[in-house]
Amino acid sequence: MIRRAYRAARIGTILLMPLLLGCKESVSALGVGAHARTSADQLFTALADRHADVLRNAKYEYARVQLAHGALSPSQVFEDTAAWTNMSGPVRMLETFGTFSGGRYMMSSQRGSQAPLKPADGRHITTLGKLADGAYQWDTAVDFALGSVRPGEFASLISRLLTAGEGLNERDARANLAASSPRTAAVLEPLFTLDSLHPTVLPDGSTSVSLRFTVHSGKLRARLPWFSEYIRKYVESARIRLLVSDRAGVAFVDIAGKDRVFTINLRSQGGHLVPLAGPARPIPDTLQLLADFAVKAKMFTVGFHELPLEFVNSARGDSLRDWTFSARKEPKWNLPFITARLIRSPLRRPFAGDGALFRMGLRAGDGDQPTVLIRQTRLAVQESAILRFINSLAGTAVDDFGARVEHEENLWLRELFGAMREDARAMLP
Repeated sequence: MIRRAYRAARIGTILLMPLLLGCKESVSALGVGAHARTSADQLFTALADRHADVLRNAKYEYARVQLAHGALSPSQVFEDTAAWTNMSGPVRMLETFGTFSGGRYMMSSQRGSQAPLKPADGRHITTLGKLADGAYQWDTAVDFALGSVRPGEFASLISRLLTAGEGLNERDARANLAASSPRTAAVLEPLFTLDSLHPTVLPDGSTSVSLRFTVHSGKLRARLPWFSEYIRKYVESARIRLLVSDRAGVAFVDIAGKDRVFTINLRSQGGHLVPLAGPARPIPDTLQLLADFAVKAKMFTVGFHELPLEFVNSARGDSLRDWTFSARKEPKWNLPFITARLIRSPLRRPFAGDGALFRMGLRAGDGDQPTVLIRQTRLAVQESAILRFINSLAGTAVDDFGARVEHEENLWLRELFGAMREDARAMLP
């Protein structure tokens, strides 16, 4: 369920990027002249190369499947020497290095993987620590090289994307989108329809934006049948809700999705997000998120609702920008009735203490080293009958996302990021 939520969210985020990548002013956040052109080229080329045909060494091919199946039942993989590059006391580690070479993305698990040196290089470190009998903690750290783009420039790009509709009406917003991203739109058109894009300039000078799009995997079926089916099962069936508020409960962003239809509501002024209603003021760096997620798994609908998260946007000059999500309170679970008699206290374990964590950001390299996209996760697990049941459901999604689905997803993503690169080249002087 966790992996399925992550993958559905990742695909949804990718779909949103080009909708927001709608104007020359947004891409200009990358700078001017040769630096901007190089940064954009390296950024989108790195993302495209990461989704080239993947070749894994035997170690990683075996380990990734075992770790995925043991995500919520870690004991089944903890003593498996073939799944780890390092085993020391109560700690297990899998180190993996990825690089683009010879038209393919090569991923190798071996001890002492090097740091990324060029765009599209990636280092993945997965750690499993045994805390007590039946209690474990997963930690992951990923560094992926993006090239010369600076963390501050990337943060500015995101900010401008989110406020790209400011001051526009619907006709101008659609025209701007069509003129700025024609290649990207052509790649996305078989998968979703932009049903409505309504920017409304309010009397106080702020702009309220309401966006609605529909996902329809059917048009992909002829060319990418396996990826199309995965989208149908795990994205079209998903129900999501994400409400972003400040600590006082004032809402800034509202995202919802159900029955293939997704909506986004936000409001901006002066290049900053402001509350959806009431007096305009810039969005704070610390926010509260309330999340719902549900998806069909086998014959069941599983998920959660009212998951509270803390979101922190932090910066250290121009050398580091990151966005951290922390969950310290258990949500309300949507689980099959047959689990009613199972003990549910282990479901609270991930949220105890410092809670579960997801962090993403950019860190500038030293000297001529590239800027890297950083990703960090932390999840504690208390093995139990109910988690074994959930793990069996999650295993279905892991099995469904087999070689053919992954290959077709990579084909589509590489095409998408390549189109975004070409559109960015056309927008930059």
